[in-house]
Amino acid sequence: MRFICWFLLVPVFAIGQRQEFFHPQMGTLFQIIVYTPDSNFARQVSNLAFARIDSLNQIFSDYQESSEISRLSKTAGTGTWVKVSPDMWRLLRVSQKISRQSNGAFDITIGALTKVWRKAFRQSQFPTNAEIAKAKHTVDYRSLRMNGLSHKVKLLLPDTRLDAGGIAKGYAVDAAMKVLRKAGIRSALVAGGGDIRVSNPPPDKAAWIIATKGADATGQIVDLEKNLNNRAISTSGDTYRFLEWEGIRYSHIIDPRSGMGIQHRQFTRVSGPRCTLADALATAANVLPLAERDKLAKKFPKYLIEVY
Repeated sequence: MRFICWFLLVPVFAIGQRQEFFHPQMGTLFQIIVYTPDSNFARQVSNLAFARIDSLNQIFSDYQESSEISRLSKTAGTGTWVKVSPDMWRLLRVSQKISRQSNGAFDITIGALTKVWRKAFRQSQFPTNAEIAKAKHTVDYRSLRMNGLSHKVKLLLPDTRLDAGGIAKGYAVDAAMKVLRKAGIRSALVAGGGDIRVSNPPPDKAAWIIATKGADATGQIVDLEKNLNNRAISTSGDTYRFLEWEGIRYSHIIDPRSGMGIQHRQFTRVSGPRCTLADALATAANVLPLAERDKLAKKFPKYLIEVY
């Protein structure tokens, strides 16, 4: 008599174990959590995702003179059309979309102003009016021209410098998640600083539980937990980076239109389908006053903008 042990046909290892990996890049620590029964596979795939992030840093880092974004900035004002990589093209296209919809509250041409304020933060010294005015003259997203047929870009204003700091980490998170999904991992989390994206929830869980910030009943900013599935979330604020000068607190978040670090203290959280757009929207929303912020939110109905 033959006996069939049906229980042996149950895929015992189908429920993956939590595997967690970390990697420093883009001035922050990236984190990947995947659920898979094979730890070696999890490490290999995570390393591929981290390698993808490293490659994006080589494109988007304005700290590196050899990066694509730095080389593109050096052509500003020369009248030269420059062929850009697919990643650079996609990032610039999203950046310009947010710039138009936010009336310049987000502006990737902000690099010269960023440089002025980085120096101010380093030296704990408020920048001079002349420094701000000179840098501000180079900032205008409308001076960034893009040819959709050739994927070439031209910067019209001399001395314009591009800075992708308000969008690059979100883009990197999305790119890393794409690597994991392509490898067949269905339950994953990718985080980079204040930017997080998750896919399906962990086994036997209804959702990912994300640690974030929000307001309590008294209006104070506190640590909270938020359930998230197949969604991205981005946070932006001046909790840790600001300059106190003559009794006024200036955030590291710069208003491209005024050239000044914003003075209103607030914390912005944006959730939506993708981290790239959520990251840029969080930056823009932090700059905008309430009425303009509400208008921006209506233009992106798939994204929830919360400001505290």
